[in-house]
Amino acid sequence: MRGRRVRRVVLLTNGPGELWGWVRPLAAELGGRGWRVSLRLLPCQFASGAEGRAAASLGLSAKGPESAPATALALWRERRGEPPDAVVQLGGDLMWGRMLSRRRAPLFCYSYGPKRGLEACAAVYTAFPAMARAMTRQGVSPVVAGDLAADLIPTSVPTIEGRGPSKAPCVAFFPGSRPGIRDYAIPLIERTASTLRELVPSLEARVLLSPFDGEEDGERLRALGLAPSPGGLPGSLDGVDFAVTQPGTNTLELMHRAVPFLVAVPFSSLRHVPLPGLAGALSRLPLVGAALRAAALRSRWRSTGFTAWPNRLAGRQVVDEMIGDVTPGDIAARVAEHLGDPVRLAETRRSLSLISSEAPRGAAARMADHIERTLA
Repeated sequence: MRGRRVRRVVLLTNGPGELWGWVRPLAAELGGRGWRVSLRLLPCQFASGAEGRAAASLGLSAKGPESAPATALALWRERRGEPPDAVVQLGGDLMWGRMLSRRRAPLFCYSYGPKRGLEACAAVYTAFPAMARAMTRQGVSPVVAGDLAADLIPTSVPTIEGRGPSKAPCVAFFPGSRPGIRDYAIPLIERTASTLRELVPSLEARVLLSPFDGEEDGERLRALGLAPSPGGLPGSLDGVDFAVTQPGTNTLELMHRAVPFLVAVPFSSLRHVPLPGLAGALSRLPLVGAALRAAALRSRWRSTGFTAWPNRLAGRQVVDEMIGDVTPGDIAARVAEHLGDPVRLAETRRSLSLISSEAPRGAAARMADHIERTLA
């Protein structure tokens, strides 16, 4: 008697946040249900360069990333072979998903907001009702599955109340997962932490490296007198009273862990931020490229509303944001101000927990259930 055919899914993803926060729980859920999971890394200007190594640490064999022409050729060849039962895109331009799935397999997409091509998907999933409302204006009806990034976070988190006045305050710093930004962020963190220790002598400073950072980054931090710790793992935020980070998916992780934080974007760091499309090409021109990049990014940041996800979801400032011509001293002073106000910290924790509760838990299982029902 022949056994039931094993279903195959191709997961498409691009950057470090999507791989670690989205692919990790969904691949584990589908694999646990007997699916054969294939992973392809897409071209991405925000990639860290270590996505393949990180995928291998999750037990996933990844293809790519390659240049855009090479990726298109690879997907064309794959489409001519045995079709997968489903294609799920988690980040990146949906043209890649449409290219692979066209007339061969249904395309599913997970996104935090509107993007081109959603109307071509068999189903669209998102994390929060507020995200779904923004996407309905594009003519799609997303399934609010919950936040994949929350699936691997402990359901119970320590609260700041009851820690006791004798506990040394602990501040976590996130240097980021992209080499260019990290090279700028590490000296900035060192200067900020040094100034902060003058203001808060009992401070414990913790620098959380991402799974995409290398051992050389830990060595650089130790040489600067900073203690690196592995981030992105259960327990990495235990005992943290406050965090300093950059815009990105880690603002959601901090929110789900109810850790008050500050988003810092000094304009002096903008030359390290990659730009997509034509703007990115112009920014690489000799002599004038750096100036064009800085001008474009300054204009973008000034016209952008909130950058931290809790603020964007709530439509108001829940956590602090410092964007502009700020210095390490400015950041340190602001952090010390927060640490010196336990009532404000407790209120921020409560607000973060409330916003987090708007996303259903168990996103990966809910997505897998819906995909299987759709295919049935």
